[in-house]
Amino acid sequence: MVSTSDAPRIELPDRLCTWCKVIMTKRLVGGKQFIHYTCPKCIFQHTRRLTSKS
Repeated sequence: MVSTSDAPRIELPDRLCTWCKVIMTKRLVGGKQFIHYTCPKCIFQHTRRLTSKS
């Protein structure tokens, strides 16, 4: 079993909020297939599919 500290880190792209233009918080969801962004200021949310670079 691999602990979370031993797992390879995936560089998640930053995203600016559509309205506030601040950097949104991000986390992996959906079995680590999607990136969920949330604006800390206005709570705008956006989800996009995680793409592999291979």
